[in-house]
Amino acid sequence: MKISFEKKVFIGFVINVLVVIASGWIFISRLNKQRDKTMDSILDWVEVALFALSIILLIVVYFIINSQLKAKQTSQKLLFDNRQLLQSIIDNTSNPIFIKRINGEYLLINKQFGDLFKISNDEIVGKTDYDFLPESVAEAYRNSDIEVVKKLRELKTEETIQQKDGKHTYIAVKFPLYDSTGRIYAIGGISTDITERKKMEESLVASDKFFTMSAEMMIIASSTRFVKVNPATIKILGYSEEELLSQPFLNFVYKEDKTNTEGEVVKLETGATTKQFKNRYIGKDGSIKWIQWSTFPDVKTGLLYAVASDVTQLVENEKSLNAADNFFNISLDIMIIASREKFEKINPTMVKTLGYSEEELLKHPFLDFVHPDDKESTQKEIETIRDGSQILEFKNRWICKDGSFKWLIWSAIADPKTRLMYAVARDITTLVQLEKEQQQAIDELYENEEKLRLILENISEGVIVADSQKKVIMANYIANEMFGIEEDDLISANISDHFELYFPDEKTIFPSQNLPMERALNGEVTNDIDIVLWDSDKREKKRVLISGRPLIDLDNNVVAAVVTIKDISKYKHLEEELKKTETKYRQLIGFRKTEDKKEEIKEDGKEKESKLGD
Repeated sequence: MKISFEKKVFIGFVINVLVVIASGWIFISRLNKQRDKTMDSILDWVEVALFALSIILLIVVYFIINSQLKAKQTSQKLLFDNRQLLQSIIDNTSNPIFIKRINGEYLLINKQFGDLFKISNDEIVGKTDYDFLPESVAEAYRNSDIEVVKKLRELKTEETIQQKDGKHTYIAVKFPLYDSTGRIYAIGGISTDITERKKMEESLVASDKFFTMSAEMMIIASSTRFVKVNPATIKILGYSEEELLSQPFLNFVYKEDKTNTEGEVVKLETGATTKQFKNRYIGKDGSIKWIQWSTFPDVKTGLLYAVASDVTQLVENEKSLNAADNFFNISLDIMIIASREKFEKINPTMVKTLGYSEEELLKHPFLDFVHPDDKESTQKEIETIRDGSQILEFKNRWICKDGSFKWLIWSAIADPKTRLMYAVARDITTLVQLEKEQQQAIDELYENEEKLRLILENISEGVIVADSQKKVIMANYIANEMFGIEEDDLISANISDHFELYFPDEKTIFPSQNLPMERALNGEVTNDIDIVLWDSDKREKKRVLISGRPLIDLDNNVVAAVVTIKDISKYKHLEEELKKTETKYRQLIGFRKTEDKKEEIKEDGKEKESKLGD
């Protein structure tokens, strides 16, 4: 068993104490003149043995101390070497490193930390951040140190430090250091310069934003597949990003355009660029999209960088110019072309809607046909269009030939070159009238609901209204007080969820399926069902009369149920008291009256018998 240095010293101390005690005892014994010679001889030998033992112990202690001193020197040298090695390692790292006491005093820094703050390791030892940094910066560093001490875990923060070449961003990692007893005694920190990475990230974010926000298709592709696509590509073609990246892009190209598309890819592989190349793609909904490409190849990476536009509309416009007049004439929507003040062209639907002839409409300024109350707003919208804006769903009224007016909803845009306005409109007169009627019905419904609520609040009985889904949609304050719940929708339509239900005998349980609410939702009318409600939490009972009525719609369907709850506990109590009082007084006066009545009956009987005898 290995004995520690402290135990060895303690054992030597104890033995030496015993030797001293024994020597003292021998010395005292020699003072006794009556001892015999044999005893003197024994004491002499003991004294010699003790002396020899003392010398041996001194020699042993010497060697023990000597070995410990050598071990201490070795450990100190090893500690010094390790410290030098640690200092050498941290000085040769590119990251600033420090170690400070929990009170903020520095114990150690490396060369990079010293270069960063223009201070050496010898100068900084024993100092705090407040000694060489601005107070605001030192305060921030101290707060983060305290946070590490409080939470006893690693803490990462992003710090900005001003240097000669500008501001640098560092990720600072601070962590607790523990002594041999497991107690925190210092805080270590390592900072990493992420300035370049930060700039690169910001640059990538900016470019990615342009890539993402672009209204045009932006694509990075190999010679066979899409590598990256922006949201505009997904929106235009209709496929998800996974679908576009999971298969060769030629699978999305229209069959008749695959050959010329393959030819363009071969040209791009030689380093040539493509401008305004058109081909057709099949959208996810099966539609055909005309796409116009500008593509730039990167010969080193083999990647193709492309910007494309959906020109389907332009192509279709080119094809449909000859048929435009036919659509203009057969459209059920109103279509017009107008200058600043007059119609230049109108379709038959406009003529049919307003009742004027085409000549009448083209002859007069179009504002003459607009309702007087809407002329100012219409003029403002015309100026908006002429400023280059597009209007959508603008509503105004137009006077018909028969004197009535029509509500029209317009979408219009102006051609900046010709200054002509192109507009499409629909007759929404019926819709506007329906909206007015609907709003009027809503207002009346709201008014009736408020009247109903006012009536309910002035009824002395509790009232709850539940829809067909058994959800309470309305309750008056009497019901709220009875259930002890302020929010109507928290009251359950099933009263048994709030109370224990009994028949008036207060023993037989009342079945919840026979409650007026359940029966009313089944279309049945119930009146004054006598039930005892027992509140187990408050230890209170109530005697109530519950009635239920179904609410029927025009199709004879039950849409809701109304239940009234009348608390008759007080009346029943008074009734019982009256019965008790009546019984009491009957006992006092009832017997005599009964005897008098018997006598009267006997006399009446005798009179009748005598009359019969006569």
